[in-house]
This record gives sequence, structure tokens and C-alpha cells, in this order.
Amino acid sequence: MFKEEELATFYGVLQNTQEFLEIDCGCTNPRYGDTPGKLRIYVEGKLEIDCTCRDDCTKVNISPIEFAKHAGRTNAHNSWKSQIWVFRHDGHKLALRKTCLLKFYTHTFQRPLRQVTHRDEFVRCSQCGKDRRFSLRSKEACRIYHNALVNNNWECSDMPNHPLMCNDAEERRSRKVCRGCPRDSKCEGCEKCVCFGCDECRFDDCSCQTCVEYIINL
Repeated sequence: MFKEEELATFYGVLQNTQEFLEIDCGCTNPRYGDTPGKLRIYVEGKLEIDCTCRDDCTKVNISPIEFAKHAGRTNAHNSWKSQIWVFRHDGHKLALRKTCLLKFYTHTFQRPLRQVTHRDEFVRCSQCGKDRRFSLRSKEACRIYHNALVNNNWECSDMPNHPLMCNDAEERRSRKVCRGCPRDSKCEGCEKCVCFGCDECRFDDCSCQTCVEYIINL
């Protein structure tokens, strides 16, 4: 599948046949370290990984996305090519996307349509006691809300992207009940608008108990 000069730049090549290439790989979690594996690249374009984090690990013949999630990485659907690495001949790690190893890859992952919409949430200012709205429509917005939620000293002036001060008026009670549920504008919380954890609202570089438990249980 690959010429000798192409593979000469890599360390850990286990097999190179006409049907597939097998090579040592891994995925690094900033908190938990490296998870090792064996990557197989098939001539028809399929990728499979056997995790070798433990002798009895059951994660075999899994997709790169599953391997990255098993290693504790969030956003694996979009970033696995950068998160999974192989060794260069000098022992340094090299992301898959920077190698020639994906030239046969054809199985593009299609993310399913989101079934849950993150509803708007509120955080109370520690100084004035007013509730401030956070709209969670992107991963960046979820992180801003998450950081405010775990900060016991959060203040109105900490709100990014637009100026907000304690003397600004609080939303009326009748307005607060509208939180962006796609099924009912005045929903108090349902399976369509309440998320109990996903790659968009949990973060592998956060040390709070909620994020840590989500990463561990992936």
C-alpha cells in the first residue's frame, strides 16, 4: 500500500501488506496522558484501531472517532485527525492529518442532526443578585456559560462580547420563561432542550466534577 520511502519517516510500522498497513498510534488527553493503540489502514479506505491501553481493553476494531473519545477527547467527531498521532522516525509525535497515511481514507463521518438544543441559562451576579441570560448556541457560548457557572464570584461586568453592568435592568419575569425550547417557548425543561452532557458543553481541559465525570464515562 505504501512505498518504503513513505514509511521511512515513521516509527512503529507493524505490517505493510497489499491489503492494509498497521502502525502504532496514540491519542493524548491533556489531563490523563497518552492512550496507545494500533491503527490499521485498509486499501479500500477503512480505518480501524485496536486500543492497547490495557491488556484486557475491549476497544478493538473501533473507528478513530471512538478511539479518540475512549482516550477522553471531546469534539472527536471534528478533530480526530489532529488528536490521533503516529510516531516519526525520531520518536516525536505527528498528527495523522500531517501524514500521507490518510490518502486512502474515504469514510467521511456525517454527524447526525442534533436532537437536543441547549436552552438559554441564567447565572446570578454575586454583587447585585440579578439573573443574567446566556444563550448556548455554540461550543464557545457553552464555555462562556460554563466558566461563569463554576465561578462563585461571577459579576455582571464579567460578561464577554457585550458590556453589562450591575445597574443595567434585569429581564422581566415574563421574559425569563422563554428559554429557546424548540417545542414550547415557555417550556420548563424537557428532553428537547435539556442536555445532560455532550461534546459541546463538556470540556476535557476543565477540572470541575461535571466535566471530569463526563470525560471518564465516555
